[in-house]
Amino acid sequence: MTVAEWIRRCAIRHPDKLAYVDGDRRFTFAQFNDRVNRQANGLQAAEIKRGDRVAVLMNNHVEAVEAVGAAAKGGLVHVPVNFRSVPREIAYVLNHCGASLIFVEKEYAARLAEAGEIPTLKKVIVLDPGNTDSEYERWLAEQDASEPQVDVTGDDNFFICYTSGATGTPKGVLHQQRQSVAHAPVVVIGYEFSRDTKVLLVYPHNSIASINMFYVPAWVVGGCVVFTDQRNFDADRWLKLVEAERVTHSHLVPTMLFRVLESPRLRSTDTSSIVTIGYGSAPMPTERIERLAQVFGNVLIQGYGMTEISSIAAYLDKQDHLEGMQGDRARLNSCGRAAFGCELRVVDDDDRDVKTGEVGEIVFRGSQVMTGYWNDPEKTAETMRSGWMHSGDMATMDERGYLTIVDRKKDLIISGGANISSREVEEVLYWHPAVREASVIGKPDEEWGELPHGFVSLHSGKSVTPEELVAFCRERLSGYKCPRTVDIVDDLPKNGLGKILKAELRSRFWAGRNRKVN
Repeated sequence: MTVAEWIRRCAIRHPDKLAYVDGDRRFTFAQFNDRVNRQANGLQAAEIKRGDRVAVLMNNHVEAVEAVGAAAKGGLVHVPVNFRSVPREIAYVLNHCGASLIFVEKEYAARLAEAGEIPTLKKVIVLDPGNTDSEYERWLAEQDASEPQVDVTGDDNFFICYTSGATGTPKGVLHQQRQSVAHAPVVVIGYEFSRDTKVLLVYPHNSIASINMFYVPAWVVGGCVVFTDQRNFDADRWLKLVEAERVTHSHLVPTMLFRVLESPRLRSTDTSSIVTIGYGSAPMPTERIERLAQVFGNVLIQGYGMTEISSIAAYLDKQDHLEGMQGDRARLNSCGRAAFGCELRVVDDDDRDVKTGEVGEIVFRGSQVMTGYWNDPEKTAETMRSGWMHSGDMATMDERGYLTIVDRKKDLIISGGANISSREVEEVLYWHPAVREASVIGKPDEEWGELPHGFVSLHSGKSVTPEELVAFCRERLSGYKCPRTVDIVDDLPKNGLGKILKAELRSRFWAGRNRKVN
């Protein structure tokens, strides 16, 4: 079975059913399939060959999903680029994956141009969603709408999602069609997707969640996806769309749900259509869980996972939330149990299972585990050992299989659900001529969970202010990655080998707090 086949089946079985809502634009499955076919055939006509990488730099619009569908049908590799990326980051991704073509929204065309020459890039097509006379729409109208004559299989490379890690440079997580096929039941079963599903998408299209939690599962059952502007989450807008479109499903990070609870519009909004609200990527206080349940009813599911595992590896389902609020409070601190089709263990440094309740590293096995890191066999071999994918997340597991995250081996900062590599930020700080040493940690924040905070020591005779360092970073990094604050210190704490002690730096802010990441 392939993702391409699910798209075709939706067009045959539900041709006139609403598939996408994108502002004032609405598309049926037949219309969507027509546009996907045209794009896939157009790419073929432009000499984009099976296995070639096709990048997309844009906001959340139906055109982003068309690119996913065209990749599925044409045997191409979809590469979604983070809309928040600065030119340097765009250049890195396009060069690393060897992109042959890029669809770029008009809003980001200048940023792409600033990225400089990309040797592998054969063609750039500019999109202007909603403009029927745009370059993309004219190009699309010229293409053949028949089914592409490409015999894709589950082993065809499907997409590369770039994610920052402890190495400081983005890693390209490669998935084949078979991983998305294997992961889809996790969402269909756990999140209760059906033909009547209308899912409101708030995650950016470059997220693994958008592809494997929303697009693909919706194709399996014939559900509808509703788009909203992902650049700035607005609780009032989310509530308005829930009511107007009779939304049944959505998945948000806790920060977004906090804003929904605080919205004056909440009390007057009809949210009775909601079936499931998923949350994850950051801790959720028990008190907020209870308030959400009071407002929406028993609809909450917490998902735990990562890009390398196709998205969701474990979840705390609705019954778990209900029983937790009825007395089993410890359960609400966990991230649930292994999801459909996924095996997970908690192991020591020798990959032996730790005892119940002891801390160890989470490892995964299953057909939804990534193929590997694009063009990085060493990192792939380091992560995929003895048939198990090593997460770098530290956790305990109880006798019932409930997993509780304790800490991360990797020094990732999680801010509003976004993963930020501390190493990447540190490297930028080191570019400043006054900086001698730098270390970046996550500083606790009530709204975002964590915000990047820098510690730097300066070269003798050099001077710079914290504000100047923050501005320096903003010129070279996406805004969400930049440290909000910086402490200038005489020296950074180190161990006997000279390694900077991040645990000691964290303790300045986290003493007495539980830095638990679910």
